[in-house]
Amino acid sequence: MKIFIIIFAALVTACSGITFNTNLRSYAKDRVITTAVKEYSPIEISKYDAVILGFVDTSYCQERIDEPKPNKRALVNDLKVRAHSLGGNGVVVEACGKASSGICNQYMECRGVAYFVPERQSRP
Repeated sequence: MKIFIIIFAALVTACSGITFNTNLRSYAKDRVITTAVKEYSPIEISKYDAVILGFVDTSYCQERIDEPKPNKRALVNDLKVRAHSLGGNGVVVEACGKASSGICNQYMECRGVAYFVPERQSRP
């Protein structure tokens, strides 16, 4: 029993300087932001007195076959994060599409407009 306690104490002391770094904090933060920013169609946004905050765009390049393929949902979520960084709570996705690129196996880009949208519609 004494040997177990000594070994345990040695292990705890030896590992006291170890730290773990993950991207969990930024992942969790981005997940919260994507739920706080709503995607609107051009017709839906016209029913609000929304304020245009600016244009947002994002892209993804799959350089190697073993990397994930571009995915529209992930790119739209990135547009939401970018809209939030401008102070927005809404985004209208204007276009998303795949394009050819010399260094990418697959390449996709999306662009949109970030808005600050009031809670209530101003027009029916």
